Amino acid sequence: MTEITIRPEPRTTALTLIRATALDHVAPGGRDDEPPLPNRQMHDDLTSTLECWRAAGTLREDSLLLAKWLAVELCGYLYESLDQDNGRFDRWLRDFGDEVCQSQTHPHPAGPTAVEIMSVVADGLGTRSDSRTATEQLVRIGVPYLY
Repeated sequence: MTEITIRPEPRTTALTLIRATALDHVAPGGRDDEPPLPNRQMHDDLTSTLECWRAAGTLREDSLLLAKWLAVELCGYLYESLDQDNGRFDRWLRDFGDEVCQSQTHPHPAGPTAVEIMSVVADGLGTRSDSRTATEQLVRIGVPYLY
């Protein structure tokens, strides 16, 4: 009998991570001034997903798409909370990018890469989202990192 492994989709994984993180922040029993306890289930689920992608030979592309979906959701949330003000959003993105770059203590470009992805997503805010725009965004995000 052949074992069938279902490969988790990056968008689904992103939304699952966001949901788990949101639930962690409203979990009862903790003090407001203390961070939530580490979520082992989230860690195990994400590790399993990454291992599945590696086994399927899609880790590079799927993890990049995961970062893209997380950036899309964060950008959408922030854009709405800043009253759809592009100037305020741009200022936040610059400040956040500076903070990420300054706090990064290892040579991996994950922080700056995330900010670059968010910049591409932010460029598309307020425009009609058709398949061509989505494709152009993916190309702008992916080309520098996939080769």
